[in-house]
Amino acid sequence: MRQLVFILCSTTLACQCLQPVDERPDAGPRDAGRVTDAGTTDAGAIDAGLDAGLFDAGVRPDAGVECVSASDCTSPVRTLPFCSGGPVMSCVNSRCLLECAGSGSRTCRSTSDRCLDCDAGMQCASCAAPACTFRVRVITGSCPAPFLADSQHTLQPFSGRCGGGLLFDGGLAGLWLGRFDPGSTLLDIPELGGSCLGNDLATGVPRTLVSCPACTFIAEGCE
Repeated sequence: MRQLVFILCSTTLACQCLQPVDERPDAGPRDAGRVTDAGTTDAGAIDAGLDAGLFDAGVRPDAGVECVSASDCTSPVRTLPFCSGGPVMSCVNSRCLLECAGSGSRTCRSTSDRCLDCDAGMQCASCAAPACTFRVRVITGSCPAPFLADSQHTLQPFSGRCGGGLLFDGGLAGLWLGRFDPGSTLLDIPELGGSCLGNDLATGVPRTLVSCPACTFIAEGCE
């Protein structure tokens, strides 16, 4: 009788060990770069989000005015804050972008993640991204979430790879691809139409004019 009880108990325990386990991930690809409880972002998790196709061209909204060259673009404004010489238009990856006159009107196409082939020749950006926080000040267009007016974002360098991630509320919202001389930055922000150019502004505090197909804003606080 004792042997029968032992066999029954052993069978019951074995059944409990074979219960099915839910192996679905806790969150979607947008949560791949969430901030941990310690307040820092897991660089490996951001890489996983990139590998999952977060920045695939197929998921980018159709934003901005198409162009073949800078001459196809018309400026939507006559002046830009902190921009001497007035605005000029550039054509970058077949989209019109608004820039400061100091940068000069140009037609460019990306040849890699960090290189632009423009009228004056090819230029590749530096690799190291700064670590900083900035606030969005919308200049033209209607910037969709998460780049709404007065929203705050963090630029965090990648660990062991070039560039950095633009983080909002712990999630990956864009890529800082590299910095060109003098004072230009190449970014990739899918929600704003893809390729964006940043131009440093000569002001008393760090400000960068960020021009994207969907809208133009000033990033206040990042050098």
